[in-house]
Formats: sequence, structure tokens, C-alpha cells
Amino acid sequence: MDLLIALSQGLGLAVAAGFVGAPPVAIGATAASADVADSSASVADDSWLLIVAWVAAAGELVADAVWPGAQAGVRLARKAAGGGLAFGLVAWDELPWVSLVLGALIAAAVAVALRHVRAGAVKAGGDLRGTALIEDVSGFVAAVVALIPFVGYVMLAAAGALVARARQREQEKYKGLRVLR
Repeated sequence: MDLLIALSQGLGLAVAAGFVGAPPVAIGATAASADVADSSASVADDSWLLIVAWVAAAGELVADAVWPGAQAGVRLARKAAGGGLAFGLVAWDELPWVSLVLGALIAAAVAVALRHVRAGAVKAGGDLRGTALIEDVSGFVAAVVALIPFVGYVMLAAAGALVARARQREQEKYKGLRVLR
């Protein structure tokens, strides 16, 4: 049962990290220190990690508010690293090392799908800062919700649907065009 709960929490935090990278790490570390995440890494509840994680989370939220159009590659790397660390923090005892890779892959896939959603919103007339704020708040709320046992599986299914939809829309973009040689 511990494995299922740890996996659920890790998956949920990795999905949330696809929205915003650092807050899921901070929330995962806070959950470990509050004994909400039973399978967490031994370092997860150290006070220095909590401080560093929350400072990084605040820094990322401020950076997104000030400069929402930051380099896409840097944002993707930040979110993937956050997904791996968040998953690893809460599920280390059950899935060491695998949790880092799995969390990074999930967060990267969600981040790429959200890039398409965000670009579509901006093309449709949305404000870049507003979409960045919605994405950050959604990621923060998703990270808190991910700590509820078994909710992470639902979040992963929803993220899978989002990724599938983004892929489908990308393929439809060039539908009807043909290559002339």
C-alpha cells in the first residue's frame, strides 16, 4: 500500500512540475517534513532543503511574473528537473533512482504539451503574463492536491490526455498540405 501511495504522490507532483518546476519540490519537501509522504527520502525533511526549496519556488514564481517569455529550453529543463526531484523526494524509499528519471520524463511531457496550450491562448488574444500566472497557480494547486493518496493517478491520466491532444493538434496543423518535390 505504501508503494501505491508513494507512486501516486510522486506522479502527481511530477505532473504539477510540468506546470511550474520548483513549487512541487517545496511542497514535496514540506509534505515529507510533516510526515504526509511516508516513503520520502531521508534528506527530504531537512530544514536546509525546505528553505532552499521554498526560496527557489518563490524565485521561480517571481521570475515568471517578471519575465514570462523566458527561454523555452531553460523553462523545460527547469520543469523536468523539478519533476524528477519532486517525485524522488516523496517516493525515494520505494523507487530510488527510477523516481528521478520517471518524474523528469513526466514533467517534460506535460511542459511540452502546456507550451502548445499556452501558445494557443496567446495567439487567441490572451496576455502572456496572465497565461503564465494561470499556469503557475495551477501548478501550485496541483502540487498540493497531488499529496492526497491516489489522486496522482487521476492527474497522470489527465496529463496523458493533454499530451495526446497536443500531439493530435500538432499533427492536424499540416493536414491537407502536401510536399512538392
